Amino acid sequence: MIIPTALALIVVVVIALAIIITIKAKPKNKKDKYPRGHFMGLGIAIGIPLGMPIGLGMGNIAIGPAIGAGLGVAIGAALEDKYADQLRPLTKKEESTKKMGAIVLGGLFVLVALVMLYVFFKFA
Repeated sequence: MIIPTALALIVVVVIALAIIITIKAKPKNKKDKYPRGHFMGLGIAIGIPLGMPIGLGMGNIAIGPAIGAGLGVAIGAALEDKYADQLRPLTKKEESTKKMGAIVLGGLFVLVALVMLYVFFKFA
């Protein structure tokens, strides 16, 4: 069933390219600027769903988001370069929020890893 998968992949890629082309990344006011990393996050958010059908087409859906994240980083970097004049450094509040998010996600990662190890050794 490669033909339906390939067709779905083509449709998703065409729609994603149309969305990317039509993105008008302009601040609401001329004084407003986007924080650094804004477009990188946007690119990754666009890339991961694009990777899903790629992984499906390859027969391993789990690799799709990884490929999509790589595509998203490339898209985000291109957008960051394109709109470099509209970027500003992070504020203190944004930096602290970013650090807190990293700490929380790191803690969740460790917690999930510990639970998985417990379950593995308990039932193995």
